[in-house]
Amino acid sequence: MLTGLEGGRKLLHIAMGGFALLLRFLTWQQAALCAVIALAFNLFVLPRVSGNRFSRESDVNRGYPVGILLYPVTVLLLILLFRDNLAIAAAGWAFLAFGDGMATVVSLIVSGPRLAWNREKSWPGLLGNTFFGGLAAVFLYFFTARQPVTAAVVAAILTAAAIAAAVETLPSEIDDNLLPPILGASALASLLVPIGAGLDFGPRLWHQFLIGIGVNAVISLVAFFIRLVRPSGVWSGFLAGTVIYGFGGWKAYLVLWFFFAVGTAATHAGKKRKEAMGKAEEAGGRRGAAHVFANLSVAAFLVSCWGLSGGFSSPLFLLAATAAFATALMDTIGTEVGQAIASPTFLLPEFRPVPPGTDGAVSIVGTLAGLLAATALGGLAGWFWDWPPSALTAIVSGAFAGTVVESLLGREGAAFRVSNGHVLNFLNTIVGAVTGWLVFTSLLKEAL
Repeated sequence: MLTGLEGGRKLLHIAMGGFALLLRFLTWQQAALCAVIALAFNLFVLPRVSGNRFSRESDVNRGYPVGILLYPVTVLLLILLFRDNLAIAAAGWAFLAFGDGMATVVSLIVSGPRLAWNREKSWPGLLGNTFFGGLAAVFLYFFTARQPVTAAVVAAILTAAAIAAAVETLPSEIDDNLLPPILGASALASLLVPIGAGLDFGPRLWHQFLIGIGVNAVISLVAFFIRLVRPSGVWSGFLAGTVIYGFGGWKAYLVLWFFFAVGTAATHAGKKRKEAMGKAEEAGGRRGAAHVFANLSVAAFLVSCWGLSGGFSSPLFLLAATAAFATALMDTIGTEVGQAIASPTFLLPEFRPVPPGTDGAVSIVGTLAGLLAATALGGLAGWFWDWPPSALTAIVSGAFAGTVVESLLGREGAAFRVSNGHVLNFLNTIVGAVTGWLVFTSLLKEAL
């Protein structure tokens, strides 16, 4: 039964999704103003009207309800980010209101197994989030866009709903009112690009996928038998490798292998020193599914968008994917080399000296080694696809930005600390990809 404090919060949470219908009739400026008014209402009026009826104990102790305030903030961000297509913002709002809200309702009504990566979440909740969030998003998107329903766009919306639902299950201290709808809407916006360009899923991709399946089947088994990966790393590596080869071809696949080879070598460097510090990778450095998805999911998704568009309409997807690879590599090299070689270690942003191995700390040697590795990876990609020098600048900038953000989020006492290392890796690849994209487009505009 959905009763008490959480019941009231979730019912209010879902009901507020009805206001997304207004996006069909408002300009983005009007919609943004409404979101600001809603934020002010939740901050100043709602507490006086309802008292602590919708506030958790932690909210009362803090003096303000984080989730209730983040709701209109997230809606405002959706409107600002997708002001040129408010239908995407409406879909993101659906993920926030109906997906997240119904995940709790379904998990209370239907008992089921817990998720392996987050025991606080269940499979019924994840499926409920995907189904109801996707269903509401399909309706709100086409209602707001005022366009005929098409199967390709519906598929894109449902895929984005699944991504938003999966992000909501990540074990993170960041309030789930923020990341799932933003990332879900961003995934939808990305998927709409190849749809608009005309999906290219012809013989070329089928041929690449067949090669990718064969190559990755062999490599995954060999990596397992020589103890480079764990059992979960076999199937997850096979999946990621096949997607990247299938959509990106052999060049993207070699970039993947550059990341894996250099990162694995760094993991085994200075092993005795890392073990003495208690910072050596578990299972002897053998990668598992969590490592694969944390480091490769963003790049694999972007390569997929590039491949589906035929590799012509949006080369930025490929550059952003490379920036995600470079970010993951810089983080891996920075951590492994920084722990293997004695070097001054600091906490950002105040550059306070701390002992090696401190959460969120960066070292001089590790940072320089990471930048060198990211530059090498970006140079390899630039050579493969004949990119201008500005592409390398964008890729390295993305890697540096992602690494800095990870350090700020991972440190003890951070305002929005994320303690799970795999979630940190996932977030830093997102930051790296977005930064690389923005820097490159900015440099292109300056050149013109």
